[in-house]
Amino acid sequence: MTNKEFFTAHLHKEMKRTLNAVRALKEDMSALNFKHDEKSRSALQIIGHILPHPEAMYHAIDSKDILEEDKIFATTKEAHDYHENWTNKLIEKMKTVSDEQWDNDLVSLSVPSRKNIYNGPMREMFWSLLFDTIHHRGQLSTYYRQIGLRPPSIYGPTAEDREDMKAAATK
Repeated sequence: MTNKEFFTAHLHKEMKRTLNAVRALKEDMSALNFKHDEKSRSALQIIGHILPHPEAMYHAIDSKDILEEDKIFATTKEAHDYHENWTNKLIEKMKTVSDEQWDNDLVSLSVPSRKNIYNGPMREMFWSLLFDTIHHRGQLSTYYRQIGLRPPSIYGPTAEDREDMKAAATK
């Protein structure tokens, strides 16, 4: 398996975990304005930051520029569908990228207020965005109980899942 194939396989797995995390959020987006601290991003800001990563990578295959731009979603369903759509498009488009392009094409990272923050080979830049998604999804996972929600299972059962399994076993 090449690095590109490994990336694509993990992108697909992480998309499912991220979609699971989004599905567990309240449909009422105002409930997602919660922050642990004033310096922290709210749950709404976190999803607005990480869910656009696949679209940015999709366009960067041709443009060689990842424009990191946060999005605002009206509903969690809209956020879920957007992320799923762009991740699936990216997975398909990755099939057109040769291993040479993956390893050697330089891609820059930009934000709307500042061009070319840094650049590197496509493989490094894309892995960085996937890891950024995982990192911020981990931050998001600490919000669920505090906003009155059951946390989703991301890499394994939650405390609530284990309680349910224990209760089912005693019936």
